[in-house]
Amino acid sequence: MLRQGRMALVAAAIVVAVVAYPAAAQDAPVVLMALPDAGQQRDFGVWLQDALGDEPLQVEWPQLSGRDASEQAPACVVTWSQLERPAGETKQLRAHIRSGGGMVYVVGEDREHRQRARAFWGPLDVNIEDAGGPTSAAEWVPHPLTHGREPIGAVNSGCYVDGEGVSPLIRAGNGHIAAAFDWGPLGRAVIVDAAALFGQLDQASPRPAMRDFIVRSVLWAADAGDAAGGPEIGHPAPPTSGGAIGAGPVDAPQYTRAVVELPTDRERWPQVREVVLAELQRAGLEISEPRVGEGEALITTDRLERAGLLVLGSSREEVQWNEPLAVGWFFSRGGRILAIPHAGEGTMTRMIGFNQLLTQLRIAASLARPGGDVGLVPHPITSGMMLEEQPRVRGGAQVWAPLTDPLVTVRRRPAAAAWQLGEGRIVVIDGELLAPQGDDKRTLDSMRTLLRRSLDWLMGSR
Repeated sequence: MLRQGRMALVAAAIVVAVVAYPAAAQDAPVVLMALPDAGQQRDFGVWLQDALGDEPLQVEWPQLSGRDASEQAPACVVTWSQLERPAGETKQLRAHIRSGGGMVYVVGEDREHRQRARAFWGPLDVNIEDAGGPTSAAEWVPHPLTHGREPIGAVNSGCYVDGEGVSPLIRAGNGHIAAAFDWGPLGRAVIVDAAALFGQLDQASPRPAMRDFIVRSVLWAADAGDAAGGPEIGHPAPPTSGGAIGAGPVDAPQYTRAVVELPTDRERWPQVREVVLAELQRAGLEISEPRVGEGEALITTDRLERAGLLVLGSSREEVQWNEPLAVGWFFSRGGRILAIPHAGEGTMTRMIGFNQLLTQLRIAASLARPGGDVGLVPHPITSGMMLEEQPRVRGGAQVWAPLTDPLVTVRRRPAAAAWQLGEGRIVVIDGELLAPQGDDKRTLDSMRTLLRRSLDWLMGSR
Protein backbone atom coordinates (compact mmCIF):
# COMPACT_ATOMS: atom_id res chain seq x y z
CA MET A 1 0.00 0.00 0.00
CA LEU A 2 2.83 2.39 0.86
CA ARG A 3 4.44 1.78 -2.54
CA GLN A 4 1.17 2.26 -4.39
CA GLY A 5 0.44 5.45 -2.49
CA ARG A 6 3.91 6.78 -3.12
CA MET A 7 3.70 6.08 -6.85
CA ALA A 8 0.31 7.73 -7.07
CA LEU A 9 1.66 10.85 -5.40
CA VAL A 10 4.59 10.98 -7.82
CA ALA A 11 2.25 10.63 -10.79
CA ALA A 12 -0.05 13.32 -9.42
CA ALA A 13 2.86 15.66 -8.84
CA ILE A 14 4.08 15.22 -12.39
CA VAL A 15 0.61 15.69 -13.89
CA VAL A 16 0.13 18.98 -12.10
CA ALA A 17 3.74 19.93 -12.82
CA VAL A 18 3.23 19.68 -16.56
CA VAL A 19 0.08 21.76 -16.46
CA ALA A 20 1.49 24.41 -14.12
CA TYR A 21 5.02 24.71 -15.48
CA PRO A 22 4.81 28.29 -16.82
CA ALA A 23 3.76 29.58 -13.38
CA ALA A 24 6.97 28.47 -11.66
CA ALA A 25 9.08 31.52 -12.27
CA GLN A 26 8.28 33.57 -9.17
CA ASP A 27 9.72 31.21 -6.50
CA ALA A 28 12.89 29.16 -6.25
CA PRO A 29 12.77 26.38 -8.85
CA VAL A 30 11.44 23.06 -7.59
CA VAL A 31 13.37 19.83 -8.08
CA LEU A 32 11.10 16.80 -7.85
CA MET A 33 12.66 13.52 -6.68
CA ALA A 34 10.68 10.91 -8.64
CA LEU A 35 12.69 8.04 -7.18
CA PRO A 36 11.85 4.75 -5.46
CA ASP A 37 11.62 4.99 -1.69
CA ALA A 38 14.08 2.20 -0.94
CA GLY A 39 17.50 0.91 -1.86
CA GLN A 40 20.24 2.58 -3.84
CA GLN A 41 17.88 4.97 -5.63
CA ARG A 42 16.55 6.39 -2.36
CA ASP A 43 20.08 6.68 -0.92
CA PHE A 44 21.11 8.60 -4.03
CA GLY A 45 18.14 10.92 -3.69
CA VAL A 46 18.86 11.60 -0.02
CA TRP A 47 22.49 12.38 -0.85
CA LEU A 48 21.45 14.67 -3.71
CA GLN A 49 18.95 16.54 -1.57
CA ASP A 50 21.69 17.24 0.96
CA ALA A 51 24.15 18.26 -1.78
CA LEU A 52 21.61 20.74 -3.15
CA GLY A 53 21.01 22.26 0.27
CA ASP A 54 22.91 25.48 -0.45
CA GLU A 55 21.57 25.92 -3.98
CA PRO A 56 18.68 28.24 -4.97
CA LEU A 57 16.26 25.32 -5.27
CA GLN A 58 13.36 23.66 -3.48
CA VAL A 59 13.77 19.88 -3.32
CA GLU A 60 10.53 17.93 -2.98
CA TRP A 61 9.81 14.26 -2.32
CA PRO A 62 6.08 13.85 -2.99
CA GLN A 63 6.07 10.41 -1.37
CA LEU A 64 7.70 11.70 1.83
CA SER A 65 6.43 15.26 2.24
CA GLY A 66 2.87 14.74 1.11
CA ARG A 67 3.32 17.83 -1.05
CA ASP A 68 0.17 18.88 -2.86
CA ALA A 69 2.22 19.84 -5.97
CA SER A 70 -0.42 22.36 -6.91
CA GLU A 71 1.48 25.48 -5.87
CA GLN A 72 4.49 25.27 -8.14
CA ALA A 73 5.59 22.89 -10.86
CA PRO A 74 9.07 21.37 -10.86
CA ALA A 75 11.71 22.90 -13.06
CA CYS A 76 13.58 19.58 -12.96
CA VAL A 77 12.63 15.98 -12.27
CA VAL A 78 15.32 13.59 -11.01
CA THR A 79 14.39 10.03 -11.87
CA TRP A 80 15.71 6.54 -12.57
CA SER A 81 15.00 3.81 -15.12
CA GLN A 82 12.50 2.21 -12.76
CA LEU A 83 11.15 -1.22 -13.63
CA GLU A 84 7.71 -0.36 -12.28
CA ARG A 85 5.83 2.86 -12.89
CA PRO A 86 2.12 3.52 -12.44
CA ALA A 87 0.03 3.75 -15.57
CA GLY A 88 0.43 7.04 -17.34
CA GLU A 89 3.55 8.23 -15.49
CA THR A 90 5.85 7.62 -18.46
CA LYS A 91 3.70 9.85 -20.67
CA GLN A 92 3.59 12.46 -17.94
CA LEU A 93 7.37 12.50 -17.63
CA ARG A 94 7.75 12.93 -21.39
CA ALA A 95 5.14 15.68 -21.34
CA HIS A 96 7.12 17.41 -18.58
CA ILE A 97 10.13 17.64 -20.92
CA ARG A 98 8.10 18.61 -23.98
CA SER A 99 6.50 21.43 -22.02
CA GLY A 100 9.92 22.92 -21.25
CA GLY A 101 10.92 21.09 -18.08
CA GLY A 102 14.30 19.63 -17.20
CA MET A 103 15.30 16.12 -16.21
CA VAL A 104 18.26 14.26 -14.75
CA TYR A 105 17.83 10.59 -15.64
CA VAL A 106 19.96 7.71 -14.33
CA VAL A 107 20.06 4.48 -16.35
CA GLY A 108 20.27 1.46 -14.05
CA GLU A 109 23.01 -1.11 -14.39
CA ASP A 110 21.16 -4.21 -15.64
CA ARG A 111 19.59 -5.04 -18.99
CA GLU A 112 16.00 -4.54 -17.83
CA HIS A 113 16.83 -0.98 -16.76
CA ARG A 114 18.42 -0.26 -20.12
CA GLN A 115 15.36 -1.61 -21.89
CA ARG A 116 13.15 0.66 -19.79
CA ALA A 117 15.37 3.63 -20.55
CA ARG A 118 15.35 2.82 -24.27
CA ALA A 119 11.56 2.60 -24.29
CA PHE A 120 11.25 5.89 -22.43
CA TRP A 121 13.69 7.94 -24.51
CA GLY A 122 13.06 6.42 -27.94
CA PRO A 123 10.06 8.66 -28.77
CA LEU A 124 12.28 11.67 -27.96
CA ASP A 125 14.92 10.58 -30.54
CA VAL A 126 17.42 9.57 -27.85
CA ASN A 127 19.23 6.24 -28.25
CA ILE A 128 20.20 4.05 -25.29
CA GLU A 129 22.44 1.18 -26.41
CA ASP A 130 24.00 -1.71 -24.49
CA ALA A 131 27.69 -1.09 -23.94
CA GLY A 132 28.48 -4.69 -23.07
CA GLY A 133 30.05 -3.90 -19.71
CA PRO A 134 33.66 -3.28 -20.81
CA THR A 135 36.06 -1.83 -18.26
CA SER A 136 37.67 1.31 -19.61
CA ALA A 137 38.88 4.72 -18.54
CA ALA A 138 36.14 7.34 -18.44
CA GLU A 139 37.03 10.80 -19.74
CA TRP A 140 35.25 14.10 -19.43
CA VAL A 141 34.15 15.70 -22.69
CA PRO A 142 34.55 19.52 -22.84
CA HIS A 143 31.25 21.09 -21.77
CA PRO A 144 30.11 23.62 -19.13
CA LEU A 145 28.94 20.77 -16.89
CA THR A 146 32.33 19.04 -17.00
CA HIS A 147 34.62 22.05 -16.86
CA GLY A 148 37.35 21.66 -14.22
CA ARG A 149 36.25 18.25 -12.97
CA GLU A 150 38.75 15.78 -11.50
CA PRO A 151 39.45 12.46 -13.32
CA ILE A 152 36.74 9.82 -13.07
CA GLY A 153 38.80 6.64 -13.36
CA ALA A 154 37.76 3.23 -14.66
CA VAL A 155 34.11 2.27 -15.18
CA ASN A 156 32.25 -0.83 -16.33
CA SER A 157 30.04 0.83 -18.93
CA GLY A 158 26.46 -0.39 -19.00
CA CYS A 159 25.02 1.80 -21.75
CA TYR A 160 25.91 4.37 -24.38
CA VAL A 161 23.81 7.48 -24.88
CA ASP A 162 23.39 9.11 -28.27
CA GLY A 163 20.76 10.84 -30.36
CA GLU A 164 19.72 13.96 -32.19
CA GLY A 165 21.28 17.09 -30.70
CA VAL A 166 23.46 15.16 -28.24
CA SER A 167 26.18 16.95 -26.27
CA PRO A 168 28.47 14.22 -24.91
CA LEU A 169 29.61 14.64 -21.31
CA ILE A 170 31.58 11.48 -20.47
CA ARG A 171 33.32 9.18 -22.94
CA ALA A 172 34.26 5.58 -22.13
CA GLY A 173 35.22 2.79 -24.51
CA ASN A 174 33.48 3.28 -27.84
CA GLY A 175 30.72 5.61 -26.74
CA HIS A 176 29.33 8.18 -24.34
CA ILE A 177 28.04 7.10 -20.94
CA ALA A 178 26.64 10.51 -20.05
CA ALA A 179 25.16 13.16 -22.31
CA ALA A 180 23.16 16.38 -22.23
CA PHE A 181 20.31 17.35 -24.52
CA ASP A 182 19.05 20.91 -24.88
CA TRP A 183 15.91 21.14 -27.00
CA GLY A 184 15.41 24.82 -26.30
CA PRO A 185 11.71 25.44 -25.52
CA LEU A 186 11.17 21.67 -25.49
CA GLY A 187 13.22 21.13 -22.35
CA ARG A 188 16.60 19.87 -21.19
CA ALA A 189 17.93 16.54 -19.97
CA VAL A 190 21.08 14.96 -18.60
CA ILE A 191 21.23 11.17 -18.97
CA VAL A 192 23.93 9.25 -17.13
CA ASP A 193 24.84 5.57 -16.85
CA ALA A 194 24.72 4.44 -13.21
CA ALA A 195 28.07 2.71 -13.79
CA ALA A 196 29.66 6.14 -14.18
CA LEU A 197 27.81 7.54 -11.21
CA PHE A 198 28.81 4.99 -8.58
CA GLY A 199 32.10 3.30 -7.74
CA GLN A 200 32.45 -0.29 -6.61
CA LEU A 201 33.19 0.67 -2.99
CA ASP A 202 30.25 3.01 -2.37
CA GLN A 203 26.85 2.34 -3.89
CA ALA A 204 25.00 4.85 -1.69
CA SER A 205 26.51 8.10 -2.97
CA PRO A 206 28.22 9.07 -6.24
CA ARG A 207 31.95 8.69 -6.60
CA PRO A 208 33.78 11.91 -5.62
CA ALA A 209 34.56 12.96 -9.19
CA MET A 210 30.86 12.85 -10.07
CA ARG A 211 29.37 14.75 -7.14
CA ASP A 212 29.77 18.32 -8.32
CA PHE A 213 28.86 17.19 -11.84
CA ILE A 214 25.48 15.89 -10.65
CA VAL A 215 24.77 19.09 -8.73
CA ARG A 216 25.64 21.14 -11.81
CA SER A 217 23.47 18.88 -13.96
CA VAL A 218 20.43 19.49 -11.76
CA LEU A 219 21.04 23.25 -11.79
CA TRP A 220 21.47 23.21 -15.56
CA ALA A 221 18.37 21.08 -16.15
CA ALA A 222 16.38 23.36 -13.83
CA ASP A 223 17.87 26.43 -15.52
CA ALA A 224 18.86 27.72 -12.08
CA GLY A 225 22.06 29.12 -10.63
CA ASP A 226 25.43 29.21 -12.38
CA ALA A 227 25.75 25.75 -13.88
CA ALA A 228 28.06 26.90 -16.63
CA GLY A 229 31.35 28.71 -16.41
CA GLY A 230 33.13 26.66 -19.04
CA PRO A 231 33.26 26.40 -22.82
CA GLU A 232 30.12 26.70 -24.90
CA ILE A 233 27.50 23.99 -24.79
CA GLY A 234 27.05 21.29 -27.34
CA HIS A 235 30.38 20.72 -29.06
CA PRO A 236 31.48 17.33 -30.35
CA ALA A 237 34.61 16.46 -28.41
CA PRO A 238 38.00 16.38 -30.08
CA PRO A 239 39.65 12.96 -29.95
CA THR A 240 42.21 12.29 -27.22
CA SER A 241 44.46 10.25 -29.47
CA GLY A 242 45.13 9.95 -33.17
CA GLY A 243 44.80 12.72 -35.69
CA ALA A 244 41.95 15.14 -36.05
CA ILE A 245 43.37 16.81 -39.13
CA GLY A 246 42.30 14.42 -41.85
CA ALA A 247 44.79 11.79 -40.74
CA GLY A 248 42.36 8.92 -41.15
CA PRO A 249 40.80 7.72 -44.40
CA VAL A 250 37.05 7.99 -44.78
CA ASP A 251 34.52 6.36 -47.06
CA ALA A 252 32.68 8.35 -49.68
CA PRO A 253 29.29 9.57 -48.41
CA GLN A 254 26.32 7.36 -49.16
CA TYR A 255 24.53 10.21 -50.93
CA THR A 256 25.73 12.66 -53.59
CA ARG A 257 23.21 15.39 -52.90
CA ALA A 258 24.59 18.75 -51.74
CA VAL A 259 22.28 20.94 -49.65
CA VAL A 260 23.39 24.49 -50.46
CA GLU A 261 22.68 27.76 -48.67
CA LEU A 262 24.60 30.58 -50.35
CA PRO A 263 23.51 34.23 -50.60
CA THR A 264 22.77 35.76 -53.97
CA ASP A 265 22.65 39.41 -53.07
CA ARG A 266 25.15 41.90 -51.68
CA GLU A 267 28.93 42.15 -51.57
CA ARG A 268 30.67 39.73 -53.88
CA TRP A 269 28.47 36.75 -53.18
CA PRO A 270 27.19 36.38 -56.77
CA GLN A 271 30.75 35.80 -58.03
CA VAL A 272 31.64 33.49 -55.12
CA ARG A 273 28.42 31.56 -55.57
CA GLU A 274 29.10 31.08 -59.28
CA VAL A 275 32.54 29.59 -58.56
CA VAL A 276 31.22 27.26 -55.83
CA LEU A 277 28.26 25.97 -57.86
CA ALA A 278 30.51 25.31 -60.85
CA GLU A 279 32.85 23.19 -58.73
CA LEU A 280 29.96 21.31 -57.14
CA GLN A 281 28.69 20.42 -60.60
CA ARG A 282 32.19 19.40 -61.67
CA ALA A 283 32.30 17.05 -58.68
CA GLY A 284 29.11 15.37 -59.90
CA LEU A 285 26.98 16.48 -56.96
CA GLU A 286 23.23 16.99 -57.14
CA ILE A 287 22.53 20.53 -55.91
CA SER A 288 19.54 21.23 -53.67
CA GLU A 289 18.81 24.80 -52.56
CA PRO A 290 15.89 24.73 -50.11
CA ARG A 291 13.67 27.77 -49.70
CA VAL A 292 11.51 28.39 -46.65
CA GLY A 293 9.28 31.11 -45.28
CA GLU A 294 10.29 33.68 -42.70
CA GLY A 295 10.79 32.17 -39.24
CA GLU A 296 11.09 28.61 -40.56
CA ALA A 297 14.17 26.44 -40.14
CA LEU A 298 16.12 26.01 -43.37
CA ILE A 299 18.72 23.52 -42.13
CA THR A 300 16.88 20.52 -40.67
CA THR A 301 17.66 16.86 -40.07
CA ASP A 302 14.98 15.90 -42.59
CA ARG A 303 16.76 17.85 -45.34
CA LEU A 304 20.17 16.51 -44.33
CA GLU A 305 19.19 12.89 -43.84
CA ARG A 306 19.88 11.99 -47.49
CA ALA A 307 22.58 14.55 -48.17
CA GLY A 308 26.28 13.88 -48.59
CA LEU A 309 27.42 17.50 -48.36
CA LEU A 310 26.18 20.67 -46.67
CA VAL A 311 27.37 24.01 -48.10
CA LEU A 312 26.88 27.00 -45.81
CA GLY A 313 27.46 30.68 -46.53
CA SER A 314 27.04 33.60 -44.15
CA SER A 315 23.61 34.54 -45.42
CA ARG A 316 21.43 35.17 -42.35
CA GLU A 317 21.61 37.28 -39.22
CA GLU A 318 19.42 34.87 -37.25
CA VAL A 319 18.94 31.12 -37.40
CA GLN A 320 16.34 28.94 -35.72
CA TRP A 321 17.34 27.28 -32.45
CA ASN A 322 17.27 23.76 -33.90
CA GLU A 323 19.46 24.48 -36.94
CA PRO A 324 22.84 24.27 -35.12
CA LEU A 325 21.64 20.97 -33.65
CA ALA A 326 20.89 19.70 -37.15
CA VAL A 327 24.37 20.71 -38.35
CA GLY A 328 26.00 18.95 -35.39
CA TRP A 329 23.84 15.86 -35.93
CA PHE A 330 24.79 15.74 -39.62
CA PHE A 331 28.51 16.05 -38.85
CA SER A 332 28.43 13.44 -36.06
CA ARG A 333 26.89 10.94 -38.52
CA GLY A 334 29.80 11.37 -40.91
CA GLY A 335 28.42 14.29 -42.90
CA ARG A 336 30.71 16.60 -44.88
CA ILE A 337 30.46 20.39 -44.63
CA LEU A 338 31.85 23.24 -46.74
CA ALA A 339 31.47 26.54 -44.87
CA ILE A 340 32.18 29.89 -46.54
CA PRO A 341 32.18 33.02 -44.36
CA HIS A 342 32.06 36.32 -46.24
CA ALA A 343 30.58 39.71 -45.39
CA GLY A 344 31.16 43.41 -45.83
CA GLU A 345 29.63 46.74 -45.00
CA GLY A 346 25.93 46.29 -44.39
CA THR A 347 26.10 42.48 -44.05
CA MET A 348 28.55 42.01 -41.17
CA THR A 349 25.80 40.95 -38.78
CA ARG A 350 25.24 37.87 -40.93
CA MET A 351 28.41 36.44 -39.40
CA ILE A 352 26.41 36.01 -36.18
CA GLY A 353 24.05 33.51 -37.77
CA PHE A 354 26.92 31.79 -39.58
CA ASN A 355 28.83 31.23 -36.34
CA GLN A 356 25.69 30.05 -34.57
CA LEU A 357 25.27 27.30 -37.17
CA LEU A 358 28.79 26.05 -36.41
CA THR A 359 28.71 26.24 -32.61
CA GLN A 360 28.44 22.47 -32.19
CA LEU A 361 31.60 22.00 -34.24
CA ARG A 362 33.69 24.42 -32.17
CA ILE A 363 34.48 26.44 -35.29
CA ALA A 364 34.04 30.17 -35.77
CA ALA A 365 35.06 32.95 -38.13
CA SER A 366 35.59 36.65 -37.52
CA LEU A 367 36.08 39.59 -39.85
CA ALA A 368 39.51 40.32 -38.41
CA ARG A 369 41.90 39.23 -41.13
CA PRO A 370 43.84 41.96 -42.95
CA GLY A 371 44.60 41.77 -46.65
CA GLY A 372 47.97 40.60 -47.85
CA ASP A 373 50.03 37.79 -49.34
CA VAL A 374 48.60 34.27 -49.52
CA GLY A 375 50.50 31.29 -48.11
CA LEU A 376 49.83 27.54 -48.22
CA VAL A 377 50.17 25.18 -45.24
CA PRO A 378 51.06 21.48 -45.81
CA HIS A 379 47.96 19.28 -45.78
CA PRO A 380 46.56 16.50 -48.01
CA ILE A 381 44.42 19.16 -49.69
CA THR A 382 47.30 21.54 -50.46
CA SER A 383 49.92 18.90 -51.26
CA GLY A 384 51.56 19.74 -54.60
CA MET A 385 49.64 22.99 -55.08
CA MET A 386 51.38 25.98 -56.63
CA LEU A 387 50.57 29.64 -56.00
CA GLU A 388 50.63 32.45 -58.51
CA GLU A 389 53.54 34.86 -58.27
CA GLN A 390 52.96 37.06 -55.21
CA PRO A 391 49.23 36.34 -54.84
CA ARG A 392 47.39 38.87 -52.71
CA VAL A 393 43.80 39.07 -51.48
CA ARG A 394 41.72 41.69 -49.74
CA GLY A 395 40.93 41.59 -46.02
CA GLY A 396 38.29 39.09 -44.98
CA ALA A 397 37.45 36.36 -42.49
CA GLN A 398 39.81 34.71 -40.05
CA VAL A 399 38.96 31.07 -39.28
CA TRP A 400 39.19 29.53 -35.82
CA ALA A 401 39.11 25.72 -35.61
CA PRO A 402 40.31 23.30 -32.90
CA LEU A 403 43.19 20.85 -33.18
CA THR A 404 44.11 21.83 -36.69
CA ASP A 405 46.48 23.95 -38.70
CA PRO A 406 45.14 26.17 -41.48
CA LEU A 407 45.17 25.31 -45.16
CA VAL A 408 45.76 28.90 -46.22
CA THR A 409 47.12 31.91 -44.37
CA VAL A 410 47.04 35.59 -45.24
CA ARG A 411 49.64 37.59 -43.34
CA ARG A 412 49.95 34.55 -41.07
CA ARG A 413 46.26 34.62 -40.19
CA PRO A 414 44.23 31.45 -40.94
CA ALA A 415 41.91 32.05 -43.89
CA ALA A 416 40.98 28.41 -44.60
CA ALA A 417 41.05 25.27 -42.46
CA ALA A 418 40.05 21.61 -42.61
CA TRP A 419 38.97 19.43 -39.71
CA GLN A 420 38.06 15.77 -39.35
CA LEU A 421 36.41 13.93 -36.47
CA GLY A 422 35.58 10.30 -37.12
CA GLU A 423 33.90 10.15 -40.54
CA GLY A 424 32.82 13.78 -40.34
CA ARG A 425 34.82 16.35 -42.30
CA ILE A 426 34.55 20.11 -42.62
CA VAL A 427 36.41 22.69 -44.69
CA VAL A 428 36.05 26.41 -43.98
CA ILE A 429 37.23 28.79 -46.72
CA ASP A 430 37.07 32.56 -46.40
CA GLY A 431 34.80 33.71 -49.23
CA GLU A 432 37.27 36.46 -50.08
CA LEU A 433 39.72 33.78 -51.29
CA LEU A 434 37.14 32.70 -53.88
CA ALA A 435 36.15 36.22 -54.93
CA PRO A 436 37.60 38.03 -57.97
CA GLN A 437 41.06 39.50 -57.35
CA GLY A 438 43.38 41.87 -59.18
CA ASP A 439 42.90 43.87 -62.34
CA ASP A 440 41.38 41.01 -64.33
CA LYS A 441 38.60 40.56 -61.74
CA ARG A 442 38.73 36.78 -61.63
CA THR A 443 39.23 34.20 -58.92
CA LEU A 444 42.84 33.14 -58.43
CA ASP A 445 43.49 29.82 -60.16
CA SER A 446 45.18 28.54 -57.01
CA MET A 447 42.12 29.29 -54.89
CA ARG A 448 39.80 27.60 -57.38
CA THR A 449 42.14 24.61 -57.16
CA LEU A 450 41.93 24.81 -53.36
CA LEU A 451 38.13 24.63 -53.57
CA ARG A 452 38.25 21.73 -56.03
CA ARG A 453 40.67 19.76 -53.88
CA SER A 454 38.67 20.57 -50.75
CA LEU A 455 35.57 19.05 -52.34
CA ASP A 456 37.57 15.98 -53.33
CA TRP A 457 38.83 15.64 -49.74
CA LEU A 458 35.38 16.16 -48.29
CA MET A 459 33.88 13.48 -50.50
CA GLY A 460 36.60 10.99 -49.62
CA SER A 461 38.58 10.87 -52.86
CA ARG A 462 41.73 12.54 -51.49
